[in-house]
Amino acid sequence: MSPSSRIGFAPLATIDVGNTLGEGVVWQAQGSAFLWTDIEGRSLHRLEWPGLRHSRFDLPYRLCSFAITRDETEIVAAFEMGIALYDFTDGSIEWLARPELPVGVRFNDGRCDRTGRFVVGTMVEDHDTTAPSASGTLARLEPSGTLTTLLTGISISNALCWSPDGAKMYHADSPTGQLRAYDYPSVKPTGVGLSRYDGGMVPDGACVDAEGRIWVAAWGGSAVIVHSPDGAILDRIPVPARQPTCVAFGGSDLDILAVTSATQGIAPQDRQKDGALHLFRVEARGILEVTADYR
Repeated sequence: MSPSSRIGFAPLATIDVGNTLGEGVVWQAQGSAFLWTDIEGRSLHRLEWPGLRHSRFDLPYRLCSFAITRDETEIVAAFEMGIALYDFTDGSIEWLARPELPVGVRFNDGRCDRTGRFVVGTMVEDHDTTAPSASGTLARLEPSGTLTTLLTGISISNALCWSPDGAKMYHADSPTGQLRAYDYPSVKPTGVGLSRYDGGMVPDGACVDAEGRIWVAAWGGSAVIVHSPDGAILDRIPVPARQPTCVAFGGSDLDILAVTSATQGIAPQDRQKDGALHLFRVEARGILEVTADYR
């Protein structure tokens, strides 16, 4: 995977928070902070930018992904077993959807589409159960509280993001290594293959910038891979961690790239700056995160 053009970038800071499985980073403009989850650490993290004040909030369940709301302390939380409105300062929880998931399946990557609806996938994490290896799904939480299934037959749902106009949805079933594009909101099952990851890399969390380029955290690749809207590789941003997990643009000019990472599965003596939040200034601008509204 060699890039065909270059995007300027400069490392700014590495915030060593020791996440086991840091994921789902988003920019909360009203709080001027990056928020992300440590799924296995059952914690939500908040980093003010540019002040770099870090806060950690313990959680009652594993938080797999989330969306911000207009309330600075409330999120739409995809916990391992269901979706809820959750206040991370007082711990109050209001369940929105508790679907019956197969044994060994949990929620995973999720974020708001351009209209503010929360879309979230599931993954098979326990292959020793009776759950088939591809029994994950991708679903949209409607304002009514119902879940509309968009895709089925997934092992690990990831790389969920949308084109700037919201007409294209990008998604990957990570073990396949294939980043795909789908028409949206009417999603056809096959989609269009854009780029295939190999060499031990798999596509994890992703986002889109204002020009429609797709930025994908390459788990196992120590990099963020930048694609054109048609999938061509434009650049490779090196990350000093073996397992980058998710990316988001933030800051007042939306030109700060935040990258979460994980220590899961890496022996302590083999770790680099895994489990940290990595910050870069890039020659690109993101798009403001859409807030969810389920009240």
